Amino acid sequence: MRARLAVVVGLVVLLLGACPAVAQDAPRLSSLAAAARDVAPGTRACFSGSKPGDTRLRPCHYGRRGPRLLLIGDSHLRALSPAFRRLAEEGMVRVTLLIRSRCGWSSREIESPKRWVRDDCQAWRANVARYVARQRGVAAVVVNHRASTMPGTRAQRGPDTVRAWRPALRRRIPVIAVSDSANWVLTRPSPLECLRDNREPRQWRNCADRTANVMWFDWTAPSVSLARERYGARAAHRISMRSTYCPSGLCRVVTPHGQVMFRDRQHLTATYTRSLAPFFERRLRRIGVLPS
Repeated sequence: MRARLAVVVGLVVLLLGACPAVAQDAPRLSSLAAAARDVAPGTRACFSGSKPGDTRLRPCHYGRRGPRLLLIGDSHLRALSPAFRRLAEEGMVRVTLLIRSRCGWSSREIESPKRWVRDDCQAWRANVARYVARQRGVAAVVVNHRASTMPGTRAQRGPDTVRAWRPALRRRIPVIAVSDSANWVLTRPSPLECLRDNREPRQWRNCADRTANVMWFDWTAPSVSLARERYGARAAHRISMRSTYCPSGLCRVVTPHGQVMFRDRQHLTATYTRSLAPFFERRLRRIGVLPS
């Protein structure tokens, strides 16, 4: 009798112990409220462009060991920066972050109804050029920004961008251009709005969209091609994010494990981009910035 009771108790304990593991392994949507607030931590001091006349650089520095990277771009690079900050925290690289709202690193004037936004962006870019020209021991410059805020034809994007890169390219500092994430500005509903009505894993696909609808133009391709043509094959490199964000041509808003990728219509969550650190580590090794 005692032996039979012990077997029964053992089975109950085994089943109770197994249940939490099953629940833990099941995909579950992360908090939508937390995702909406998930801005890259520690970047408020670096991020300018919210008021007129503030065109000075506010660099943020991460890491104490490894090759030094300059990260230059707008709010989209700010969103991507946690991946590189994680690499810095792990002792692989040193990072200097130079970011400004609505102001990617190009020579073409951005589109904005406010004159001060356009003028201050140009002044900030001039300060970036002087900063890059003075720096020593830079292994590479990493750039990322939203291209849709800059007017002009697609054919103009390459020359306009490479013109801004010249302070680095002339000093043989390679430029690494990271392609942008999906942009849901022209689609309805937004990623978070859609997920509120599609919380179950089998419904997440309802919030995805085809690449052609949310990724219109990749400015990194013509820019890197032109930079290599003018400055050599090792002058510029391109990291395409399309297969990462949009596997099989379908741009996701949540990972298979349930991590929400977007905090609004166009900015990735810091938690998601931090998870991309191993991906960028592999790319930096392939390019040669990190030892293979």
